[in-house]
Amino acid sequence: MRQADIEQLPLHVLSAEQRAFYFANGYLLLEGYIDAERVEALRGVLDALYRRAETPADCPPDFEFETSDDGRHLRQILCAADHHDMIWSYASDSPLVDAVADLVGPDVLFRESNVAFKRPGGRGFDWHQDSAFAPATNLTPLMTLTYLDDVTMEMGPTRVIPGSYRGPLLDHYGPDGAWLGLIGDQDRHLIPEETAVAITAPAGSVLISNCNTVHSALPNTSDRGRPVVIAGYQSADTACFAEIPYRSRHRWTIVRGRSAPTIHAEDRVWKMPPDWDRHAGIRIDNLSQQPSGQAD
Repeated sequence: MRQADIEQLPLHVLSAEQRAFYFANGYLLLEGYIDAERVEALRGVLDALYRRAETPADCPPDFEFETSDDGRHLRQILCAADHHDMIWSYASDSPLVDAVADLVGPDVLFRESNVAFKRPGGRGFDWHQDSAFAPATNLTPLMTLTYLDDVTMEMGPTRVIPGSYRGPLLDHYGPDGAWLGLIGDQDRHLIPEETAVAITAPAGSVLISNCNTVHSALPNTSDRGRPVVIAGYQSADTACFAEIPYRSRHRWTIVRGRSAPTIHAEDRVWKMPPDWDRHAGIRIDNLSQQPSGQAD
C-alpha cells in the first residue's frame, strides 16, 4: 500500500505524530506499549523454550546456538510462533498488530516471528538491512521487537540509521561474491554511523523498524540477558521476490483485514539473496546453516 494512501487512513492506536515519525525515519519506538501481564507471560514462554534447548536432541533446526569460552548457548529461535501458541497469539491477535496496521494499512500479512535471547556476553551483529534477505515489491515490510526486560546501553541495544530505509539496498555480498549476511566492506562508507540511534527502553516497549532500515547491535556486556520477541509483517498487497531463509508454517497469514487482489510495486532495484534451498553457508545474522541447528 502506498504511503500517501496509508496517511489518509484513520489511526487506531498510534498518533499522527508517531506515524509521521515512522515514515520520516524508518523506525518508531513505542515505550511501555505492552502491558506488564502479557510481558510476564511471554517471559515465561521464552524461559520454557530456553529450557527445551538444554536437550539437544529435542531442538529443531531453527534453534540457533552460539559458542563461547563458557560453552554453547541458545542465541535465537527463528520460527518461534511454530513452537508455542502464545507467541503465535501475540504475533497474530494483539495490540502489536494494531500498531502495525496503522503503518502498513488495514490488510496485514504476517511473515515471521522469532525470539532472541542475547545472554550476558552474547555477541551483537554488524550493520545490515533485513530487506537483503527477502526483498519485496515495496517498502511496507517491517520488523517489530518487543522488549521483555529493560534494555540499557550495556545490553547492546539495536542501533538504527534514521532515514536510511529510503536509500538503496546496500551490498550484502563480499568483493569475492560470497554472501555475508551483513553489509560488505565495499559499501560500509555509505553508512553514516555518526547518526546512529541506540534504542534503549523499558520492558514492554516495542521497536518497529522498516526492513530496509540499516541497523546493528553491540555485544551484551551487562550481567542480564536481553530477551525480545521479534515479528515481521507487510501489507497484504506486497509480494517478496525471494522466500525468507526460515519458513514458519504461519507465514503469509492474513492477521488483519483481508487478502489483496493486486500487488503494489515500487520502482526500486533489489539485489537478490542466495537461493536458500541450495545455499549451505552463511544465511542470517552471520550464522551458517548446519544440520540439526548446530550453528556457531
